[in-house]
Amino acid sequence: MMSCDKFAIVHLANLHFSCYTPFMFWEIFYSVLMLLSGIGVFLIGIAKFSAMLQTNSSRQVNELFKRMGDNKAVGFGLGVGVTTVIQSSTATTVIVVGLVNAGIMTFAQSTAVIFGANVGSAVANMLLALSALRVRYFFMVLTFFGAFTKIVTKNTKANRIADAFMAFGVIFIGLHIMSSAFSGSEYLTRGFTNLFESASFPLLLVLLGFAITAILNSSTGAAALFITLAANGVLTFTSIMYLVFGTFLGTTLTTLLASITASRCAKRAAVMHLMFNLAAIVIFLPIVWPLQGIIAPFFERAIPSQVWQITLFGLTIKLGTAIILLCFFVKPLSRLAYKIVPDRPEQLVMTEIEEEMESGFSGTF
Repeated sequence: MMSCDKFAIVHLANLHFSCYTPFMFWEIFYSVLMLLSGIGVFLIGIAKFSAMLQTNSSRQVNELFKRMGDNKAVGFGLGVGVTTVIQSSTATTVIVVGLVNAGIMTFAQSTAVIFGANVGSAVANMLLALSALRVRYFFMVLTFFGAFTKIVTKNTKANRIADAFMAFGVIFIGLHIMSSAFSGSEYLTRGFTNLFESASFPLLLVLLGFAITAILNSSTGAAALFITLAANGVLTFTSIMYLVFGTFLGTTLTTLLASITASRCAKRAAVMHLMFNLAAIVIFLPIVWPLQGIIAPFFERAIPSQVWQITLFGLTIKLGTAIILLCFFVKPLSRLAYKIVPDRPEQLVMTEIEEEMESGFSGTF
């Protein structure tokens, strides 16, 4: 009789497992369910936490954006700060699109904020890196204290704090469930390892990162998945670099959808968000690809934790892109945005650009 190794192969995403048994199938099946459950719990926590902060601080955020003036450094700093607090660059950009659509903020003012929001998303991802530390258990138990507070008191202020505790705790519970799915199944771990090894071509990994971000509708959710995979030894840092590039593009979809029914200026703000992330890929991917043999070992030696390697690599790329664009390419990109979303016939566009350039970029950086 032929051994199990010779005739039984399980295909999971075109990956091969030997020695198939029904037990193995159900172990993989339940582990996948646990992984999807963890992603769902994490996304709920992020959505609740972000929505709660937006609800409680929307008036203050709007006032900050209204008062920022034409100084690009102030706008950039506000974009970073607000996104770090509300844990969503998409939410910040959607707020900016809404303010531009309402005429409260000019397109020129929105540019620096959008650049800052993209950097802020990389800063916010550093919170996810805490899931690799034992402090995560203290964050998870906040869910209990939040729920207990809501049960014993009806005080509005206390309940808001309790909501924040619960949402924050749920984020780390979701991350813990995702991690448990891999630690509890060597077959699932092996499957994902083989998947990323078979998709080792850089452009394929970029597309995979884009697809995962688009499906989850969250670059933070995609980053959480990659951090979980890295923490369980599934991903190499070389693969992570290209997956991170893919998340840059995937995060622009929500903003583009939000701008469909908005004004021309708001559409330009959404296009600028897209161009920033495209610029990050166009500028740095041609550098990282041929130099991956130098860059990956440098990060691995300088930063022992692979989880922190992911967050700091993304932050480095986003910050580098923002500095380059703010210093040299704001006006060219703004002109391009006007050409992509023209307000009037072509012969009148340049006059409108010049008028807004004079009023919108008169501030200092």
